[in-house]
Amino acid sequence: MADPSGVAAGHLVNGSFSLPQPLRAQAGSPAAGSGSALAPVSGDPLALLSWSAPVSHDPVTIALRQRIGANDALRTGSYSKTLTFTLSTTTP
Repeated sequence: MADPSGVAAGHLVNGSFSLPQPLRAQAGSPAAGSGSALAPVSGDPLALLSWSAPVSHDPVTIALRQRIGANDALRTGSYSKTLTFTLSTTTP
């Protein structure tokens, strides 16, 4: 998973304003288990899960969390970000 936007990478944005804390992500599935702990999203790929053998029909749950500090400024309107999810193999 990565945020390829190049604009406040890993942060939710509202127009030209971005939240100071990065968006955090984690994933889990019955076959792969709980994956890693919540980790910050950035422009670099973040590996959420890995499997030790081929699997099929393994539903994956993705959790996204956004911390908002007591003194963080918030703007009215919607915050959003387009994220890229890639499924890849490292061995045939």
